[in-house]
Amino acid sequence: MIDRLILSAVLGTVGFNGLFPDPPPPLTLKQKAQERSISAMCNKKSKSKTTKSLCKRWKEQQNA
Repeated sequence: MIDRLILSAVLGTVGFNGLFPDPPPPLTLKQKAQERSISAMCNKKSKSKTTKSLCKRWKEQQNA
């Protein structure tokens, strides 16, 4: 009986820690500038084929 209690405590602790992963590290200045650049490029009306695919991936990444 005690072994089941210990096993459930261990599995509960492992499961609880898996629910809340570590937060992502803050963005560096270079990453922030890159995000702003991509955002400005995607907000323009005229887009080339490669820009459209880049913007599509960027929007998916923002929603995830």
